[in-house]
Formats: sequence, structure tokens, C-alpha cells
Amino acid sequence: MREGVLARIVRRETHSPRTVLAVVLLVIVMVAAAYGAAELVAHIVGAAPLVIAPHEALTAVAGVPDLEGAEASVAVAIGVVAALVGLVLLWLSFSSARRPRHESQISRYSVVVDNGVIASAVAENLRRELDLPKSSVVVGIGHRTADITIRPHPGQMVDHERALVIAEIELASYELRPPVKVRTRVVKTDERGEFS
Repeated sequence: MREGVLARIVRRETHSPRTVLAVVLLVIVMVAAAYGAAELVAHIVGAAPLVIAPHEALTAVAGVPDLEGAEASVAVAIGVVAALVGLVLLWLSFSSARRPRHESQISRYSVVVDNGVIASAVAENLRRELDLPKSSVVVGIGHRTADITIRPHPGQMVDHERALVIAEIELASYELRPPVKVRTRVVKTDERGEFS
């Protein structure tokens, strides 16, 4: 029971809800329904339509298959746009919106850590282990990858393999879920301080 509750809490903290998208779609549907109701009421009481009378709209929709030339191309364009909007909404509904956070399993409790905190810790550890100045290591943590860029000062030598092993050991010690694959690169500088 407790495991299930913790799993739900971790999921809530690591995944973004679709609340904003749902509210926007509901507002659009409410406005369309209110407009349709207003047009129907205007038609029933015999007032002029706001934009188009309901029977004229139905007649226009029924006449779409008989359109020719420019009118047909406009109808096809509207259909394509509507299909694309539908596909985007389907993709958004099934894709997971991850927040920039990872779950760490270093204790029996659930710990959720921001990617920026992980990046800072890895950068600081690399900087200390490789004896580099503060601005020489830049770390970016994504959902499944850690991109590390090392820019040593002129004359400093950095072993790429050693940097990779240090970063992998540091990230492995956090026991992140999902695990993070490390990519490192060392950018050389010339004596004038320009990057190559």
C-alpha cells in the first residue's frame, strides 16, 4: 500500500500534469457550445444570426462534397488543419510530459532531485577531481543523458576517459531512475584563450 502511494507521489513530482492544456480545450469547447446555443436561440426567436444561421451552416457543410475549384481547395485545407490539430492533441494526450527531475534511490525513502542540482553536483565533483577552475566544467542533465563539456585553461591537460569515468561513478552513486548515460567532451584552448 505504502509503495503505491510513494510511486504516485514520485510520478506527480516528476511528470507535468496536462491541466493547462485541458483547461484551454475546455474553454474552447465551452465558447463553441455557447456560440452554438446563442445562434440557435437567435434563430428560434427570429433575430438576425450573430455570424451564420444554423440551417445555413448545415447547408454549407452538406454542400462540401459538391464544391469545385478554389472553394474545394479551401475546404481541403481546413480539413488538413483540423486533422493536424487532432494529431497534435492525440500526441499530447499519450506523451509523457516530464519535469526536469529524477528519482534517486539512495535511501528507502523516495527522493526527487532537480536536474539542475544533479548537474551542479557532478560539475563540482569533476572540477575538484580534475583540479580545474570553477567555470571550466559545464554539465547539462536531460531525461536519459548527461552532457558534460570541459574547457581546461591553456596548458592544462584533461584525460577524456578519466573525466568520463569520474562522471559515471558520481552519477551511479545517485542511483537515478531512469538511469543517465554520460557523454563528455573536452574542448581545447590555445594560448590566447580561444576555444577550438
